Amino acid sequence: MNWDDLRIIAAICSTGSFTRAARELQIDETTVSRRLTRLEAALEVTLFEAVDGHRRPTSACRAILRHLDEMEQSASNIRKLLAGQDHMQRQFRLTTVAFIAEQYLAPNLTRLLTDLPELSLSIDTSDQNADMSRWEADFAIRLGRPRQGAFLMRRIGQIGFSLVRPRDPQERARAVVLSYPHPLVEAPEMQRLMTATQGQAVRVETSDFGLIRRMLEGGGTIAAVPDFIARGLGWNSALETLPLEVEREVWLLSQPHLRNDALARQVAEWCSNLFMPRPA
Repeated sequence: MNWDDLRIIAAICSTGSFTRAARELQIDETTVSRRLTRLEAALEVTLFEAVDGHRRPTSACRAILRHLDEMEQSASNIRKLLAGQDHMQRQFRLTTVAFIAEQYLAPNLTRLLTDLPELSLSIDTSDQNADMSRWEADFAIRLGRPRQGAFLMRRIGQIGFSLVRPRDPQERARAVVLSYPHPLVEAPEMQRLMTATQGQAVRVETSDFGLIRRMLEGGGTIAAVPDFIARGLGWNSALETLPLEVEREVWLLSQPHLRNDALARQVAEWCSNLFMPRPA
């Protein structure tokens, strides 16, 4: 076994494909396949299985992912050191939905980075949940408790939702209904929105709360939004706000190997503190 063979395992895990792994490593696909076959024969285990056109790690492969990640991080640190970069700098990947990043993370990020000069963050705000099992993120902040997964998780807060609509009944009857796109439409706040707007067609689908807020400010729109956005629209007397009695739990997920990492623990505590109740 050598590091080059282990790099192939790591590349297949991160890309889910022999072709993409070959492209990442700048070798040909045949070499990737041949060296993986040789390694599996030497170890007498199967490391990947084909599922829906993707190469998924087997349980044997998942058992060594933490070690592969640590080796990759060590190799990265060595490359940075030899390149004359700051070898003390560490980057974590954090994924969450856009409105949490904008409303909770962004106002507090500068203070975190000032307090932890060795830290850098890569923040993803896509609606698609990063696959923690494939090491697509070190931390994830999600609405709702994951059903399963080999990662650390804890509940760090909750977010309530309200219905915002025109106060005038006639304007309300012809208002544009905003909904999340599929598959987010199954969220409990969307189900309450559909109940409250029965008979009115959804005219716009978006999960961009900046866009939703602007449309609500312009009038003629009905939407379900987090309570902090609804409170921010309280100045507009043309709008009325109705509590939806929906509270989404906020969960922090992190990779198991970060459990005893001092810097990772500080990042996790910072994320948790963002959702602590504030004095009235």
